[in-house]
Amino acid sequence: MLGKSSKKTSHTTGAGTPLSADELLLRSKRSNPTQTDPTTGQQFRGASKSTDSLVDFNYEQELRPSLMTPAKADFKSPFKKRLKIAVLHRNFDPTAGGAEHYAVALVECLANQHEFHIFSQKSNHNWPFVNYHRVPQFFNRPRWLNQLFYATYCAWATRSGFDVVHSHENTWHADVQTVHVLPLTHNLFAGKSVLQKTVQWLKVLFSPRLLTYVLLEKARFKNKSGRWFVAVSANLNRLLEYSMGCESAALITIAPGVYVGDTLNQGERAVKRMHARASLGLPEFGACMLWVGHDAQKKGLDTAVKALSLLPSDCVLVIAGAAKPRDFWSKIATQGVQNRIIEKGVLGEQELQDLYAACDLLIHPTREDTFGMVVLEAMANALPVIVSGAQYCGISSELTDAKTALILSDPEDPEELAGKVVLALQGHMKESLSTQGQSWAKTQDWKKMAELQNTVYTHIAYHLGEQAPAVK
Repeated sequence: MLGKSSKKTSHTTGAGTPLSADELLLRSKRSNPTQTDPTTGQQFRGASKSTDSLVDFNYEQELRPSLMTPAKADFKSPFKKRLKIAVLHRNFDPTAGGAEHYAVALVECLANQHEFHIFSQKSNHNWPFVNYHRVPQFFNRPRWLNQLFYATYCAWATRSGFDVVHSHENTWHADVQTVHVLPLTHNLFAGKSVLQKTVQWLKVLFSPRLLTYVLLEKARFKNKSGRWFVAVSANLNRLLEYSMGCESAALITIAPGVYVGDTLNQGERAVKRMHARASLGLPEFGACMLWVGHDAQKKGLDTAVKALSLLPSDCVLVIAGAAKPRDFWSKIATQGVQNRIIEKGVLGEQELQDLYAACDLLIHPTREDTFGMVVLEAMANALPVIVSGAQYCGISSELTDAKTALILSDPEDPEELAGKVVLALQGHMKESLSTQGQSWAKTQDWKKMAELQNTVYTHIAYHLGEQAPAVK
């Protein structure tokens, strides 16, 4: 599991090389949307085998993201058949976190194209033509036992009747496995010596919790014909290949997307900021730094609070999200800093959009983030961002320091963060980060990401169709 395998799967071109994301999209455009092979009479759950060249396809023109809303998403499927897709996610709630928002957004974008069935234990979502199935949750703790029950229940419930099963969870029964976080197995064993690995295995064997998670991951990341692994960042893609042994031909990166806000000039943004601050009860003057997250320790809220103490007294820190555990960061705040911290708690999508408009910049000194969805959302709203480097946050591998964002070399250094805040608030730098950051965010529109995901679905259906018996 911890080494790269050399086996090949069926997700390759005729020459045996992996299909890139762009090649997948190109092939979906080339697909002949017939349901039956006229030569063999074989029926397919997808496109025919035709590889005939087709009209010129300009990727940049046809897939250039545009301003849109989920309800207006419209894609032309390479299949005539509407696929029946099961989506596995324990908490199907767009406000619960980045992984949850990712799963919800893809379903919303493609709901007018396929028949989706959501299998969740908690849900805060209602979308036309989407079917919701409640998975029983008899207990919250121990979490590992609930995870095992959820995986077993979903494997049974989706064992038949679906064209594609798509899991965002640690489950073994799925055609598509979307990975949002670092696998536990990687954290336990990667980079360890033989002696260290032996000690880790002893810990696993004597811990029902660790043993359950490791065995679930072993089944989840097993290479088999027809299974695809989706990583939410390029860094995670490489990790899955070299650490977890996932076949490169079965791996694709589909990063989180975003709905890009209005493109405003500097004056228009200032007016919008003034109105947003008034509606949210934020200070009329001074700088407002925004931190968003549920995990205070992992997302570096302690570093943000320490940096606040180094900044001018008219600078405030606005906290959105659960920010737990509270004791981890609140005990750091001195008496002079406490009254400069404004807690907003967990917010709905529109309230968070208002916060992006009201604040001067987003700070994200995360210690571990496979992507960093909040960074992309802030940039889409023309909010300058300060974010940890690529070794800590996946999105940073796509960003350019001092152009699209300011990059931190050490997320635990409050002095570096404070210095970056001062730089980001300077007039020219602030305007440059706003405009260039939003321009880059436009290339990450949900429409493009959903098109990639749809192509994975259709290729899986085609693969399963190839295995179907010929019609006599």
